[in-house]
Parts: sequence; structure tokens; C-alpha cells
Amino acid sequence: MKTIKLEKFWTNLVSRPLAKKIFLEAQMEDFNVIFDCKNINFISSSFADELFAKWIEDFWKNFKITNLSNKPLLVEIIRQAFITREKYMVTTC
Repeated sequence: MKTIKLEKFWTNLVSRPLAKKIFLEAQMEDFNVIFDCKNINFISSSFADELFAKWIEDFWKNFKITNLSNKPLLVEIIRQAFITREKYMVTTC
């Protein structure tokens, strides 16, 4: 399983285009990846949706996210991206 260190892209991850770039790197590894959030200060909801929530919706692939234990804001942003996407999926079916 390959580790993708998100800090190499920036410590504040905010744009969908950046999330798509990271997504493509993960795709080259057949989505068998760990996302390392060490030194990440902020993740926007749009970034979390594009990289994490959309990934599950479109591909049903598993991944891991590490180094979030002392980052409750990041955990909540990622969690909300999943909740929002799930609500969208239910209302559009």
C-alpha cells in the first residue's frame, strides 16, 4: 500500500483541482493508498468531497487516512463530506 504524503502538495488543501491531481496519483496505485495528513493544517469541504467522498461514491475503493488523531477539525470536515455526499446520493436516486 503506497503512502501519499499530502503535505507535499501544501499544508492547506483547499481546491477541487488539487484534489483531482492527488486522485490521479492514487489511481496510478490502483487506489491502494494511505493518505498521510501529517503537517496538514486545513482541508476545505470541497477538497474533502472531491478526494475522499466522491472516491467512495464513484469507485467503492478502500483507503486509509493517517495522522488525524490531534486534528478534530479535519476529521469533522472529512466526516461532513461523507454525510453530505450520502444525503445527495439518497435524494437523487
